[in-house]
Amino acid sequence: MASSASTKPIFSSPIISSSQPKSSKSSNLSFLSSNTFGVKPNNNINNLKLSSQQHSFVVKSVLKTVDQTKQTTSSNNVAFNDEKPTILVSEKLGEAGLQVLRQLGNVVCAYDLSPEDLCKKISSCDALIVRSGTKVTRQVFEAGQGKLKVVGRAGVGIDNVDLQAATEFGCLVVNAPTANTIAAAEHGIALLAAMARNVSQADASLKA
Repeated sequence: MASSASTKPIFSSPIISSSQPKSSKSSNLSFLSSNTFGVKPNNNINNLKLSSQQHSFVVKSVLKTVDQTKQTTSSNNVAFNDEKPTILVSEKLGEAGLQVLRQLGNVVCAYDLSPEDLCKKISSCDALIVRSGTKVTRQVFEAGQGKLKVVGRAGVGIDNVDLQAATEFGCLVVNAPTANTIAAAEHGIALLAAMARNVSQADASLKA
């Protein structure tokens, strides 16, 4: 059952957290997608391996931190359930990002889901990864029945996530605030080159 203790989502920069204080573990998910999403190419293989290991550690820490159902307490000790979380990916991501997720949990890729189908699938998932096309509404959190602990937005904006509902259901929301930095820079350079070479005018002259 949802808790009404908090009435406003809690924002922390650059990570957006709907239920955790600023000191809690959180993750920037910009690594989940390919270079199109702003992952800077790196020619140093050792650095790539180290970066991948660091990202894996961060996301695993987030999932373990927020998923209280994987922790059971007795009078003498605390035991942890090592069962891997189920991660639903509702929109296409880069293969490199999917490989990282597969190291951390059981990844289910289901694209172009209707709102009804998303609600059906989310009931058995611990985490949800979306881009801009999937609307994570209150109905989705209600269907999650408290099991859904992390919603990762593989991009900048979080307008498609109901932060109020996420707060009430104790679900952490994270995004990738610098995911499109390189793409935006490339687009700006392309526009400058097009203006310098009159590409728009040349294109228009070829059309009837």
